[in-house]
Amino acid sequence: MSDTFKLNIDGQEVEVPKAYTLMQACEEVGAEIPRFCYHERLSVAGNCRMCLVEWEGAPKPLASCAQIVGDLRPNRDGSPPVIRTKGAYVEKARNGVMEFLLINHPLDCPICDQGGECDLQDQAVAYGRSDSRYDENKRAVEDKYMGPLVKTIMTRCIQCTRHDLARRERRDHDLSGKVADV
Repeated sequence: MSDTFKLNIDGQEVEVPKAYTLMQACEEVGAEIPRFCYHERLSVAGNCRMCLVEWEGAPKPLASCAQIVGDLRPNRDGSPPVIRTKGAYVEKARNGVMEFLLINHPLDCPICDQGGECDLQDQAVAYGRSDSRYDENKRAVEDKYMGPLVKTIMTRCIQCTRHDLARRERRDHDLSGKVADV
C-alpha cells in the first residue's frame, strides 16, 4: 500500500504523503491558506476556521488544518478528491468566519499599535468587512499576565488559543524565557 495520496487542488493534481494535513497539501501547489490558530510545531486546534476549503461533494467546508489527507476518500469513479481553495463558496465561508471572529474585536486598526504588522488586520482586509453588523457592546476582558515574553491585550483577542497551546505543549521553555525543568 502506498504512503502517498493523490488530490486535485485548484485544478492541479498532486501526490502528497497521507500523513499531510489538507493545508500542507494545498501549500504544496502554492495555494495560500489563511490561518490564526495553526502552527506547524503545535497540535491542531482547528479553532479559528479561517483555513476552510471546499471538498467537492462534501456538505460543508473543511478545516484544512485538521483534515488528514489519508482520511479523504477518492471520488466514486476512482478519481482523486477535488479540493478548492478559491471561489465564491470558500470566500463566503471565510468571510462569515472573519465576521464572527471580529464580533468582540474593537475594529480600531488605524490607531492600533500593531497597525501594518498584524495578521488579523491583513486577513480582515482580505476576508472581512470594514464595519460590523453587530451593535451590541463588545466584550471587555482584563489583560492576562503570561510572562515577559507574551504581551496580551485581551480586548483584541479572537480566542484562537494558539498562545494557550504553546504554553501547554512547549513546556521545555517557560514563559519567562528560561529553560524549565520538564
